[in-house]
Amino acid sequence: MRTTRPLAVVASLLLGGALLAGCSAAPDGAASFAGDSGGGVTAHSEAGAADEASSGIAPASEDAASQGDREVVTTGSVTVVADDPATAAEQVAELAESAGGRVESRRQSEPDGDARASAELTVRVPAAQTTATVDALEQVGDVRDLSIEAVDVTGTARDLDARVAALTTSVERLRTLMGDAASTEDLLAAEQELTTRQAELESLQSQRAALTDQVTMSTLHVSVVQVAVTEKLAPGGFLGGLQNGWNALLATLNGLVVVLGALLPWLVVAGVVLLVVRWVLRRVRRRAQDGGTPPAPGTDGHGPEDGPGTPSADREPVGASTRE
Repeated sequence: MRTTRPLAVVASLLLGGALLAGCSAAPDGAASFAGDSGGGVTAHSEAGAADEASSGIAPASEDAASQGDREVVTTGSVTVVADDPATAAEQVAELAESAGGRVESRRQSEPDGDARASAELTVRVPAAQTTATVDALEQVGDVRDLSIEAVDVTGTARDLDARVAALTTSVERLRTLMGDAASTEDLLAAEQELTTRQAELESLQSQRAALTDQVTMSTLHVSVVQVAVTEKLAPGGFLGGLQNGWNALLATLNGLVVVLGALLPWLVVAGVVLLVVRWVLRRVRRRAQDGGTPPAPGTDGHGPEDGPGTPSADREPVGASTRE
């Protein structure tokens, strides 16, 4: 009995030490496992982040994937400067048609006075070819004042689709009711309601078709203008003053010529009236002198003072022949 107890105590002590050693080693092993697993996850995530950073493109998400279902209306305006606007307009029309589009409107104007030649076009091109068409305009001329606008109409399109679907279902139900109508009154009421809803359905379908066309085909307004002449700066100093004075003189003379041209018809009419008035006054004076006042006595050669012994003006004086 005495010999077994020490052995049992020694065995118990050895077993307890082994248990304590195992418990103390377990946390270290767990910690090392956790560290290994965490390090593996961290390394994997860092590797993924490094791949994303190197590619420069974030992985596609659900929102990005749904962008393909969105509907966008694209419109734009651009100004092209070219030497010959008519030829440039032809090239723009050819570009639109080659891209699968069309020309909706076109207007050209020839040079008139100070106004230069120009052209205005409205073209429709497929939405996927909008950027390529705008880039191709560089071949026509110098592209200026470019403006592109994209409007998201996905909400409007989905609303129209929902309303079209609801009205389509309603129209089908009304047609079923018309077939099951028990009386003429029910048939007429169903027919009237069907006509109203059918008109609404056609209107919505037309709006949806127009919206689809705007989404499918982009609209571009192209203005083609002629090359503007660069204005030269006027010289300064004495020559500049001389040139400015000469220009002012020419402008003044031009203004005087314009005023004279405006007054000339009035001066001609006033001169004609003045000549007529003067001629009438002369006639009146002559009539007054000829028949208006009687001649003075003795002025016509038949007055009372003329007697047989009085020499008249036409008689020769006495002794005239003798002197001769």
